[in-house]
Amino acid sequence: MMTPTSASTPEAQGRVELELFPAPGPSSPIHPFGWIVGIGDELRELYRYRGVLQDMVVQELRVRYQRSVLGFVWTLVNPILMMTTLTLVFSQLFQVSAKNYAVYLFSGMVPWALLSGILNESAVCFITNEGLIRRIYLPKLIFPLARVLINLVTFLLSMSALFLLMKLLGVAFSWSVLLLPIPVLLFSLFALGLALTVSIANTFFRDVGHLVSVFLQAWYFFTPIIYEVRLIPQEHRWRFWLNPAYPFIQMFQDLIHKGQVPPPVVMLAGFGLALVSLGIGYGVFKRCEDHLVFRL
Repeated sequence: MMTPTSASTPEAQGRVELELFPAPGPSSPIHPFGWIVGIGDELRELYRYRGVLQDMVVQELRVRYQRSVLGFVWTLVNPILMMTTLTLVFSQLFQVSAKNYAVYLFSGMVPWALLSGILNESAVCFITNEGLIRRIYLPKLIFPLARVLINLVTFLLSMSALFLLMKLLGVAFSWSVLLLPIPVLLFSLFALGLALTVSIANTFFRDVGHLVSVFLQAWYFFTPIIYEVRLIPQEHRWRFWLNPAYPFIQMFQDLIHKGQVPPPVVMLAGFGLALVSLGIGYGVFKRCEDHLVFRL
């Protein structure tokens, strides 16, 4: 007959159960660049779900134009019609003196439409996808990122309409247009940072979505798109630097309308604003990401 071992006593059993869980060791030191590791993990996860992101973008673009006769041609026709209307109004009634005013107007309108579309659609991107978010796991970052990519595709098509317009008007192309990918990238990152902030804010406080369009309209008129900066008195021009969209719009206008490289201070300002916007937006997003589903 086996004699009971010490492990059969209640005291010993308690000790065995406690040994099933390892004793807590010393806490790992926080790496000073741990946020870089976190961003790397985020990018790897987005790469894993790149197929889902691609399907979301393609499906949205198809649905947007599937019942229209012209389809994707509207991405070319719509900005041209809007530009023609504004050109007639401002060049005739207000005697705008800008050379090739249509090109000047279009070079600011097209990037502004990119920013406006991203912010308006990102404000409701989590709310409209509530059912999908509750059913399956997807990186939450996919939803605002998809809105950026969708509007970026529309932006690129609108830019092709701008180049066609320049050809019809006989405006010579400058080598400076080869630098357009720089402001496009910086402006997209700037818009993505704002989109992350707006998407979170409107999910937690639904009033934000109603304020976005009003804020964008006021912001539009504060940005020199339909008028030139030189028409503003010299003592008031410094106020444009309070507008975070001003350096980006000026980069597009310099490269397309003036055919020259933007001043270094404008390029540096755009680079800095893009980093600040993306950093703040990503920080707000990660802080609230885990509580997002409970607010839907």
